[in-house]
Amino acid sequence: MPGGGCNPRLTAMTARRRWFLVAVAAVAAVAALRVTVFADDDGPSVEEFCDEFAHLLLIDELSLAVNPNDDASTREALERTARQFGAAADAAPAEIQPDVQLLADLTAALSDAIADTDSRETFDRAAALISAQDPYLETQDAAAQRVVDFVTRNCIAAPG
Repeated sequence: MPGGGCNPRLTAMTARRRWFLVAVAAVAAVAALRVTVFADDDGPSVEEFCDEFAHLLLIDELSLAVNPNDDASTREALERTARQFGAAADAAPAEIQPDVQLLADLTAALSDAIADTDSRETFDRAAALISAQDPYLETQDAAAQRVVDFVTRNCIAAPG
């Protein structure tokens, strides 16, 4: 942007991403203590979802170490995260599946936006990311909160 200012939509996107990462990082810290709970035989088990979600958190945490100036690594990391989010959505019990799927779709859209743009074209990349996120703006925060709540209730053992 002229004058070196930040795009408020991009800043808001980054803040929401950070909020989500902080929330899921707290979950990841105790994911090893998850409770084994099974859903009905008709669908995926809660345990399976918890395993896939814990793997997603690990992949996402590793992605934070990627240098954003290394375009190939950035693309690969986000693609890996999108694939694992898809696996978590596939393993999600019916109660939470639509929310996990929404977040998986958002992550895939962001991955596609990164893949379709050049990191040296910062305006084009930012515009692509904003455009990719736009359809999810009204629903992503609530979906993320429901997923975090579900994971907290079902994938983490109670202290003590």
